[in-house]
Amino acid sequence: MKKALAIAGVLALTITPTVSFADHLEPKESEIRTGGNLAHTNLFRASLSGADLSDANLSFINLRSADLSGANLSGAKLNGANLAISDLMGVDLSGADLSGAILKRADLDSANLSGAELSGADLRDITASNISGCPISLPSGWVCENNSLIQP
Repeated sequence: MKKALAIAGVLALTITPTVSFADHLEPKESEIRTGGNLAHTNLFRASLSGADLSDANLSFINLRSADLSGANLSGAKLNGANLAISDLMGVDLSGADLSGAILKRADLDSANLSGAELSGADLRDITASNISGCPISLPSGWVCENNSLIQP
């Protein structure tokens, strides 16, 4: 009987899919840095004002309502990230990948968007004036002119 239970236990472990709980853990202090990996992390309403997250992997991160004003996100991977209602004033997003990101109602005033990838991003109701540099791509219907992102 013990042998049968042991075999059943081994079989159950081999056919049960592995579950990752990494998406639900708090980020380690060492990950919130230049080149860090915070992909799929939830930082809802986080205050990262002035943080240096250049070249970091922030894909699919939840930064909804976060304060990132003045942060360095140059070269960061933010594809699919949720940045809705976030304060991105003066943030450096030069060369960042924001494809498919949710930026609805975000404040991008005075941001550096030189060479940023914004294809497929949700830019509804953003504020983006006095920006420096234009993105290399924008969602359909959007243009970069007069230091602003606008939907004519």
